[in-house]
Amino acid sequence: MLRKALIGLMAPLGLALTGLIAYSYFFLVQPGPEGLATPRPQGKPIALARRGQFLSQGTEVAPDVAAPALGFLAPDFVLPTLEGERVALSDFRGKPVLLNFWATWCPPCRKEIPDLQKFHEQYGDRIVLLGINYGEAPDDVRAFLERYGVTYLNLLDREGTVLVRYRLTGLPTSFWLDERGVIRGLWLGAMSFEDMVEGARKTTRALGF
Repeated sequence: MLRKALIGLMAPLGLALTGLIAYSYFFLVQPGPEGLATPRPQGKPIALARRGQFLSQGTEVAPDVAAPALGFLAPDFVLPTLEGERVALSDFRGKPVLLNFWATWCPPCRKEIPDLQKFHEQYGDRIVLLGINYGEAPDDVRAFLERYGVTYLNLLDREGTVLVRYRLTGLPTSFWLDERGVIRGLWLGAMSFEDMVEGARKTTRALGF
């Protein structure tokens, strides 16, 4: 009798444990680089490891179809600056754009900020570097940018509407746009200065090489 009772008790406990493991795998973690599972921060996108994709030269693109994918027109948006001025992505049409989504709490974002600033100082007259901060208050963003000496333009995506429109699941994420606004490069995770220069070389002739 006791043995049957123990078996009857262990069966539902085993099923419950199996369900908990499955739930944890599919909803609380997601596959990361090289097959590693990356915990999903509560209420925040995952901080990503570095990797990039670029269109090959001569690839057919769809400049009249907006979609957050390689070869398509980058979806337009309007967001405020730290001073409250409204800026549209399409305002920069005619120049290549490096669009960088980031947050102050994200370690890979903090790591790449100095290289982004260096890239802006060297090539900002030829390529627009546009930062999109996700979900943070203007005063917090301003203090962070001042601490890191950032001078390139940053916009505030307080509600995460643009992050959702671009289907992002992690930060930092960067998009390389050509002069027509077509997405020609996508980088998930932090970039080095050398990565940025190489990305520019692959997506535009604006740097002269």
